Amino acid sequence: MSQSTIEKPSTHLAELAAPIVDQIMAHPYLRELQAGTLPLETFRFYVQQDWLYLQERVRGLAVMAGRCPDPKVGKILFERVERLVNLDNHFHKQHAAALDLDFDHITWKMNHANLAYTNHQFAAAYGGSTIEAVAAMLPCPCVYLEVGKQLIKGPQPTNSIYADWIKFYGDGRQDEAVAEFVEVYDYLAAATDPATLARCEDIYLASTRYEWWFWDAAYKRETWPV
Repeated sequence: MSQSTIEKPSTHLAELAAPIVDQIMAHPYLRELQAGTLPLETFRFYVQQDWLYLQERVRGLAVMAGRCPDPKVGKILFERVERLVNLDNHFHKQHAAALDLDFDHITWKMNHANLAYTNHQFAAAYGGSTIEAVAAMLPCPCVYLEVGKQLIKGPQPTNSIYADWIKFYGDGRQDEAVAEFVEVYDYLAAATDPATLARCEDIYLASTRYEWWFWDAAYKRETWPV
């Protein structure tokens, strides 16, 4: 599932989103996490919200896979669902006890940023084409991969939980899965009309902005104001 072009469609998306990713990298949440000065309760709040996000992401991917008319792409999407359903080896599960979190008994609710982001992804998964749904889902792994790779190059925090989080996303274990998802977008883009690709750009940028908001809301520990 590959194509040879002067510039891959996924590369174009990344270039469009680069200024937003720069803002993500500059966010005090990530700066303080790397420095080890981020309050643990703030990180715990983030993990709570991210766990809820992951559950909704599994459902969104399942909808995408079920609606996908291309059997090759559908198979890849179902495999991603299968990998995400079992999160026993995920960072969150590994550090649940240290963070005093019981993921089998959820007592917290989605905040506004999380609900808006997942609804954005569901809208694309339910109402859009497969490539539009991929465009909505793709920024999450791409952003996390970039964050991990940049943070792992710098000084590592003495806080072992924060150091493990950086390692989880930055040590290369996510590379293959992210590259496969990017390749799916490029494969679909080869047979997609310009108008749909333009919508994909808007969808991708919106998801990237939601990534920034997700961390910003976690940093401020924001819940619903009313």
